[in-house]
Amino acid sequence: MYSVLVVDDEIRQREAVIGNVDWQRAGFEVVGGAENGIEALDLLEKLEPDLVLTDIKMPLMTGLELAKRTREIRPATKFVILSGYDDFEYAQEAFKYNVIRYLLKPVSASELTEEFEKIGAEMDREFELLKSGGSNEDISLRLEKAEFLLPLLLGTGEDVHASDDLTKNAKKLGIIKSDGDCYSVIASKFKANTGKTCTSQQHIDFVNSIFNKYALCESFFVNGRIITLVTSEPEEMSTKLRLPVIELVQSAKKLLNQNCTIGISETVQDPSLLALACTQAITARRYTSDGTGNIRYINDQERKSTHEFENAEKSVYKLEQLLKIGSKDEIKSFLDEILSGKTRDGIDYIIIQILATAHRCVSVLPDGNAAAELFTSNNSFMSRLSFDFNEQYKNELVSLCLDARDIIFRSQRHESEALCDHALQIINEEYMNEDLSLTDASDKLGVSPNYLSALIKKKKSKNFVALVTERRMKAASDLLLCTSMKIFEISQKCGYSDQHYFSYCFKKYYGVSPNKYREERLGGKDI
Repeated sequence: MYSVLVVDDEIRQREAVIGNVDWQRAGFEVVGGAENGIEALDLLEKLEPDLVLTDIKMPLMTGLELAKRTREIRPATKFVILSGYDDFEYAQEAFKYNVIRYLLKPVSASELTEEFEKIGAEMDREFELLKSGGSNEDISLRLEKAEFLLPLLLGTGEDVHASDDLTKNAKKLGIIKSDGDCYSVIASKFKANTGKTCTSQQHIDFVNSIFNKYALCESFFVNGRIITLVTSEPEEMSTKLRLPVIELVQSAKKLLNQNCTIGISETVQDPSLLALACTQAITARRYTSDGTGNIRYINDQERKSTHEFENAEKSVYKLEQLLKIGSKDEIKSFLDEILSGKTRDGIDYIIIQILATAHRCVSVLPDGNAAAELFTSNNSFMSRLSFDFNEQYKNELVSLCLDARDIIFRSQRHESEALCDHALQIINEEYMNEDLSLTDASDKLGVSPNYLSALIKKKKSKNFVALVTERRMKAASDLLLCTSMKIFEISQKCGYSDQHYFSYCFKKYYGVSPNKYREERLGGKDI
């Protein structure tokens, strides 16, 4: 027996519908009546009807507005609109919001009874289809998808794939529609009222049936939970996640008499990061046990007020600094410190913060494949989705952080070498400019003078001024020996407006004056 809520601002019309339609024959039970949309919304939360029969034109809120707002909070609730307006565009708009019938007044009680008999039969078929999954997908294709996705989700793949190749294969298998699609992972678990886990293979069909109404999805049964991959255009992902998870929780309670808890990962665009997203979803689902609701997004996870959670922020900051400038021994020692003496929830929380910190530090590097490199080379520990923390897991986590440190150091080394090369190029090309300075060069390169000075000193064992002087003296030597230019002309060509200061610098560098230098090397020969 399905429940129905009747909404109509005309009390006689509402009572006539409730009293004269043979609801039992149609397979329905009227659980309440409302005179406007505002009242109906309140009753929706309390009565949780399967279907709403509503008038279209009502004060305070129209029937269409009611259907639209209901879809946001109870996406599985269906609507039948009873209207005196024969407007195709209006009806077309209504069907966007789970409206399954648009009936025109006047309509007799017997006609309504017959219509609801048809609706009841349709809902029966839909319910059976929901439980069975109703997938007509080729078995071989489903196996191909599983072989492709499971290693990525569980982090068990042995081969390192390029992101472009992974995206190409995902598109070929129909997992995504376009190269720009993104991914999110959902972890769901079902429990009976007794608290006993009852998630089974059959629940996969139940989950897929709901998610498939909103987005492309693939689900797998892993260690007592269902892992669902959802793909969508980035701008639509929020809606395509929010509505099905609400419907899943409500439908599990209504149709299966079971409690469904859900964790939702961040959205990622690189398929090589699906193992991280899977771990996030599982971690988020665990926090649903704290009494704050059945659905938890990893991004919205509230920090605990305990001492260990308050210190997590400081730990994350220090780890970030160590990954950038610390030694391997310092990183090992720090991780050992922050992972010791934590509660189960504390371990879960700090692990996800460590993973997020490592990902954040490498994802901002100029090398766009750095994050993918990190997590594909450290995918073995991701496969243990239960976070059974032990010494092996700890070692694998340390290994990931050390690899992140190596990737960051490599990038820093390449960056510093490139900056030094550019600085030397500026010196070589602009040494004749009297105003050339460290500040001038650092402004051109977009770094601080102190930072540039330190890089140059480390690579060349000389400071910026010494390198400029060296280049100017080399140019002066060439001009003295290869041209008949006068000393004052040479000084200007080499970045010195004052001939006397040039001669002073030249003698300090070569040990003799410019004239003596020319005389000694040329021996009175004509140039």
